[in-house]
Amino acid sequence: MTGEEFLQLNELARKDAAEPSSGQPTTHAYGIGELAKLIGCSPSTVYSLKRQGILDDAIVSNIGRKIIFDVEKARALADNFQRTAREERHGR
Repeated sequence: MTGEEFLQLNELARKDAAEPSSGQPTTHAYGIGELAKLIGCSPSTVYSLKRQGILDDAIVSNIGRKIIFDVEKARALADNFQRTAREERHGR
C-alpha cells in the first residue's frame, strides 16, 4: 500500500466515524459491476457515466483499480442526468 492509498483510507475512515447515524446505513458499492447491479443498469452504462464525470461526486474512494461509490448519491446523480437529457431531447 502506498502512502497515498493509506491517506485515502484514513480519510474515508474519519468521514465514516464523523457522520452522524441517521438510522439508515450508507450503502457503498465496491466497483463498477457492483454499482451497476445495485442501481439496476449495465456496467457499460456506469462506466460511461463515470467517464463523463457524472458520478464524480459519488466516488468515496479511488484506490488502485477499485472504486468505491456511495450508491444513493450515484443513483441520484444518474437519475438527474437522465432527466436532464430527456428534457433536452424533448425541447423542454
